[in-house]
Amino acid sequence: MKPNYRHVKTPTTRLHSPVWLRGLSSYLFLVPATVVFMAFIAYPIAWVTVESLFTGTSAASSQFVGIDNYFAVLTDPVFWTVMKNMFLWALITIPVQMLIGGSIAYFIEFYTDSWRTFFRTMYFLPVVTSVSVVSLIWLQIYAPYYGIGQEYLKLIGVTLATSPLGDPDSAIYALIVVNIWQWTGFSMLMYIAGLTNLPKEILEAARVDGARGYRLAVSVIIPMLSNVTKSLLLLGIIGTLQTFPIVFLMTNGGPNHASEIFGTYIFKQSFVLGDLGTGAALSVIVLLIAFVLSVVQILFLGSQLGSGGRKSA
Repeated sequence: MKPNYRHVKTPTTRLHSPVWLRGLSSYLFLVPATVVFMAFIAYPIAWVTVESLFTGTSAASSQFVGIDNYFAVLTDPVFWTVMKNMFLWALITIPVQMLIGGSIAYFIEFYTDSWRTFFRTMYFLPVVTSVSVVSLIWLQIYAPYYGIGQEYLKLIGVTLATSPLGDPDSAIYALIVVNIWQWTGFSMLMYIAGLTNLPKEILEAARVDGARGYRLAVSVIIPMLSNVTKSLLLLGIIGTLQTFPIVFLMTNGGPNHASEIFGTYIFKQSFVLGDLGTGAALSVIVLLIAFVLSVVQILFLGSQLGSGGRKSA
């Protein structure tokens, strides 16, 4: 005869904790991120903002000048040259990198098979190459008389007496070419990630309806990769404002500030001239520009930034 367990009650223990304690334990998970944010983002921003209100070469000799540093920056002709250079940099590099990178990604994914990994690696190689190596390579390419670029120009009857980097009219454009060469592979990789996430059934349905080649790319693929394009646009704007090493190593903002950008301008004001207040004011201005551009991008292009055709959660 089997024992009857229906009326057997086993003791149970429940831990009842106050509601406020359970809520507090949830917020404790935010402590590490909050500490990192305060130490490495909030505090530096606050320090630079306060420093921009003083002038002097050190904290001991600084004097409070209010917003005079900002007036000095805004009335400096070099600042507006920098603004023009940054505008040209963003206007040219961002769309060209997206166009070339997207085209390369499209042909690799749809027109290669066994060589797909090889082409992906070769086009992405400049992205992971050291900036110093890239600078040395392109300094030799741009070198007059013996540079590789000069050899190509000789084929069309053009001989340069100086490097394009030494001409005030062409220096910034020569650097833009280097930046496009180095970072197009990143745009390619982003678009490849987007292409691999596209719904296969939609592509097959488009092919059944007769969409091929150019029509398939323009009418189906490009609209479905809009989130990737938005992400690259935002990253391109931020990357433009953060540009420094390639310009510093190749021209140092010269000749005569012709290729000056925010990074080299802030560095010279802060550490070469020793004017920490002006350098801090420039840093705050760059921060405000980045903030405004990010807000505009989110408002007008949408905040759904992802790597594929579907909206990111």
